[in-house]
Amino acid sequence: MKLSILSDIHSNLEALETALNCISVQEVDKILFLGDIVGYGANPSECIEIAEKEFDISLLGNHDSAAIDMTNINYFNNLAKAAILWTKSVLRQTDKMFLVRLPLQYDGGNFFAVHSTPKSPELWDYILKYDDAIGNFKYFTTDVCFIGHSHVPAIFCESGEQIDVIIPYEGNSFSYRLAKNKRYIVNVGSVGQPRDGDPRGSFTVFDSETRYLIFCRFDYDIEKAQRKILSSGLPPFLAHRLRLGV
Repeated sequence: MKLSILSDIHSNLEALETALNCISVQEVDKILFLGDIVGYGANPSECIEIAEKEFDISLLGNHDSAAIDMTNINYFNNLAKAAILWTKSVLRQTDKMFLVRLPLQYDGGNFFAVHSTPKSPELWDYILKYDDAIGNFKYFTTDVCFIGHSHVPAIFCESGEQIDVIIPYEGNSFSYRLAKNKRYIVNVGSVGQPRDGDPRGSFTVFDSETRYLIFCRFDYDIEKAQRKILSSGLPPFLAHRLRLGV
């Protein structure tokens, strides 16, 4: 099976539409989304509509959960709080019903998926480095677990390796083959708000037969997404950061 895995759209319609255009030429069997459809950006309802139509599997992220009052926003920073309060004010009832139905995790048989961590998906902890990852391997039984949440693509191997995924601007992909005798946690990066210093959107394609991972980066109309954020009254830094990739 060939699977495309996306995470952290954050209401960025321009990035999402471009990502799906890129995925359309990959001839994937299914699209898996790891959570955070909403938050930060200016098009939450439009992104939810696309998710309902295009994604085969969708999971709940912390911003999705906060937007339907299932997660307390007191632990959010001020920018994230402001974005969630704005998002809640514009979401339709049908949008909220979609978010309420989303599960925290998914077992695909030969892969596991969660927004934050397999250990405690509801606590929204982060896996940022190998020391964070190592305690999570006993909480899934498959060879690979796909995560998002940090907005930074990376590969963590149970045997002690950490591969930081860096794709030069003159390229748009990075390939890595998972060894058959090893287990991995893979962060697929962010479609709509990368935080690795690269403003290009990110998604991953996984072929379960060949065990190849392809990390893909794509350019999109950042200026249009920025204009929408500014005109909506959201904090200006949420627009500014898109160009910086932070």
